[in-house]
Amino acid sequence: MNRSQFISLLGIPFFAGLFSSTKNNPVKDLLTDCDDPITPPVPEGPYYKNEKLNRANIVERKAGTPVKYIFMVEDKHCKPIKGAIVDIWQCDSEGHYSDFKAENTLNETWLRGYQVTDDKGKCEFTSIFPGWYTNRLTHLHAKVHINGETVLTTNLFFDKKVENTIHKQPLYPKGPNPTTITEDYELRVDKDTKRHDTLIMNITANKKGELTGYYKVSVA
Repeated sequence: MNRSQFISLLGIPFFAGLFSSTKNNPVKDLLTDCDDPITPPVPEGPYYKNEKLNRANIVERKAGTPVKYIFMVEDKHCKPIKGAIVDIWQCDSEGHYSDFKAENTLNETWLRGYQVTDDKGKCEFTSIFPGWYTNRLTHLHAKVHINGETVLTTNLFFDKKVENTIHKQPLYPKGPNPTTITEDYELRVDKDTKRHDTLIMNITANKKGELTGYYKVSVA
């Protein structure tokens, strides 16, 4: 199943204009049998903690633009993987992470959690659109564990038109993120934008303006 088929099966239409994300550029060196790129890794960064929070709603008390994340996990033969653990964590609208002394958030657990994929390889989360912090593009962290093994640690990024519109809202006091791909601490070693473009999470909005972000994880 390729990405466009996945999106169609979810029943989430692409809306023309602002909330229709740009199509990912193909990565030709590592592909699945369906010609989708194998999801590339990005280092976990300094703010990962294994909180062991099995929950779909990770918002807790945090304010921000609501978004539903939908993940589908497939193997290199395009087969859905049942029972994969998708573990995500992100900063809040001001760019802070929970449960770190340096962030003044020890013992707090907001915007962290994991879900287990169903027989279609799918899982969902309820969250808020992330803010940002210096030297990083706006991103969502994710790990995928299969049969007790971590098979992927990565970031998901967002279309800049969508991101900038959300970050102009009062709930995001820093405004739009000025960091570029070449300035990003993790991606600046790349010679091109392939990794970034492959990791863009597609964002759509329904008629009520409710946001859904979706990404198909392809593991080797």
